Amino acid sequence: MTKKYLNFCKNKYFVICIIMPKNKDRLKRVFKRFVSSNLDDLRKIDKDKKMFYDNGKFKELKGSCFNANMKRKFINFFCQNDLFKIYYIVCDNKKVKDYFYNNTARAFNYLLKLTFEHFTNYNKIPVKENYLFIDERNVKTETRTTLEEYLNTELVTGNHIQEEFYVEYCQSENRELIQIADVFSNIYYTNLIADNCFSSELKKIHEYISGEFFFPIK
Repeated sequence: MTKKYLNFCKNKYFVICIIMPKNKDRLKRVFKRFVSSNLDDLRKIDKDKKMFYDNGKFKELKGSCFNANMKRKFINFFCQNDLFKIYYIVCDNKKVKDYFYNNTARAFNYLLKLTFEHFTNYNKIPVKENYLFIDERNVKTETRTTLEEYLNTELVTGNHIQEEFYVEYCQSENRELIQIADVFSNIYYTNLIADNCFSSELKKIHEYISGEFFFPIK
């Protein structure tokens, strides 16, 4: 899972993407093939030096580094063989009270809680055990234990998740699925702020999108 903070309320939208793999091993192999087949082009567009180490070795995919052409390549490469599901959380900052982001960890936790309540109500995610992997760089160390406890308190003791909810914080460069989510998050975000510039591509993504949650709730 990845989240597109971009200074929160300074931007029009805040987008979170969650990837649920159907075949994790095959999806990881697709990831490796995408990187190897586009390595030179990825290196050329890495203007901010986020995707490669100083020694030139590949580090990770970052959607914010992708140009439009690479985003289209990414969509065409990954959106085949039905290996995963996509869930989007879209927060419209124009409609959110200014104080909502005073505590970003609390806002993020609250959004996730509402999202999982919504998706389980509509049978869009499993009600058994759920494992959530989050890029650790997006969350302060002192708040990392809060989310798992909060989700278990709010969801497991209610009528939503029937078993434990597990949260693990990871370095994104070591988790291919977090990187995939990051790129899909960026594509969706870019489409929102740039007059539907990826509208035709999102039609291809549409069959992979199992749920969208909008906040404030429409």
